Amino acid sequence: MALYNGKVYRGTLDAHMVALDQKTGKEVWKTKVAEWKEGFSIIGAPLVANGVVVTGLSGAEFGIRGFIDGYDPDTGKRLWRRYTVPAPGEKGSETWPKNSKAWATGGGSTWITGSYDPQLDLMYWGTGNAAADFYDGDRVAAGADKGKDLNLYTASVVALDADTGQLRWHYQEVPDDLWDYDSSYEVLLIDRQIRGRMRQALIHMNKSGLTFVLDRETGEYLGSFSTPEVNTWMAGITEDGKLVGRNE
Repeated sequence: MALYNGKVYRGTLDAHMVALDQKTGKEVWKTKVAEWKEGFSIIGAPLVANGVVVTGLSGAEFGIRGFIDGYDPDTGKRLWRRYTVPAPGEKGSETWPKNSKAWATGGGSTWITGSYDPQLDLMYWGTGNAAADFYDGDRVAAGADKGKDLNLYTASVVALDADTGQLRWHYQEVPDDLWDYDSSYEVLLIDRQIRGRMRQALIHMNKSGLTFVLDRETGEYLGSFSTPEVNTWMAGITEDGKLVGRNE
């Protein structure tokens, strides 16, 4: 749960957001986020970012189209919605096959709470696998380059404006995820010197056995390291962060 201005905020398994009075426990408001019968649920805590109550959701294994919502903390009114799978014509839709409705059940759950940088006024959320169907023949165009940026914005880190939900940048960690290598995990924000320069860094790991280091203002790839006992599925990463030598 999250605490803010005398209220307790939490999501529910039937995909509602609830605000309670912190002193009395009395319900202040309750808002339906999505339809649980369609596979949506909320299992992660909301994030309060610059006065906005933000929640992700779960359900990629049921073929939902993922999103992140921002709500007014006093009324429960939805302020914005950012889908983690773009519709046709939206930025990133070119990474889904044309003349296909795969995007409509494209997955991209967030599962776990994101992180917030108040100085940059940016939130960072990890997203999960692409769709309920791990077979990629229905969601990847024939002849597509499987090295980078497929089925955006699944298996990625996305940076969003807290006020509007606008996408600032993304970094896809596992293109064409066939193995449920979710990237929907905690995002650690640190400032440290990297190669002689102080950087505002973001550290993020996923189930693939890879841990990524990114510039949290721009999304620039700064480096990565792997856990050999887990990362047995690919040979390496190029200097710009592209995965190579995958065993498919």
